[in-house]
Amino acid sequence: MSVGRAPVGFLPAAGRGVRFGASGYAKELFPLLFEGESETLEPRPISELALRAIHGAGAKRCVTVVSPDKLEVVRVLGAAHRDMAMAYVVQAEPGGIPQALEIARPWLEGEDVVFAMPDTIVFPGDALARVHAARIADGADVMLGVFPTNEPERLAPVVLDDAGNITAIHDKPASPPCKNTWGVAAWSPRFTAFCCAWNQKRAATSEGAIGHAFEAARVSGLVVRARAFDDGSFLDVGTPHGLRAALSALVTRGVIVADQATVAGKASG
Repeated sequence: MSVGRAPVGFLPAAGRGVRFGASGYAKELFPLLFEGESETLEPRPISELALRAIHGAGAKRCVTVVSPDKLEVVRVLGAAHRDMAMAYVVQAEPGGIPQALEIARPWLEGEDVVFAMPDTIVFPGDALARVHAARIADGADVMLGVFPTNEPERLAPVVLDDAGNITAIHDKPASPPCKNTWGVAAWSPRFTAFCCAWNQKRAATSEGAIGHAFEAARVSGLVVRARAFDDGSFLDVGTPHGLRAALSALVTRGVIVADQATVAGKASG
């Protein structure tokens, strides 16, 4: 464990985005945030929130995985973000986040990793920083940030016992055992190595889910723990319905103002 060193951010942005509709628009670049003076507002993409979370967790570098048809992500996000260097690697075919981690491994090997998804929003805004700090303090291999949700069947619920220990991690279960989902994560170099080896061995009949890798790591004896945010929330903006819900939540929490939400909502329509 590289205690005392800054973690490296990992942002997967190579998904096909089929849930977002047939427009072909990269959901990670949806212009949801606006910065600058009122007369010169600059639109910023939804993935900005994930990058802020990664930077807020102490990362000085971030590796973003893109697909060949999402090279616009590179142009928009650029080479640096808030004093954080940005690097990009290409995932030629959709194979899931564990495969993306394999591709990014040369930049992540031997490093503590902080992970956020570019098409989700979590509250509180410093949840990833708290999760990373909890993992370091605990000495865990993986620390998951867990949030309440009303749609666990679409997400990745985490079963916790009365002491807060993880007893199972699911991915889109037909009958969810609880109403929560993990939303951000921090892990050690040991999990990076485990996940890459696990992905190479699994039957590649479908895209691998990182939640399955977390569960496999737990079952194999790696220390996988959770930091629950019972008063927090998790918003999936990967669907038009989720995007509209996220706009409302961002206004309610004061992240954006109502007229910005109206502009963004018209763009999503």
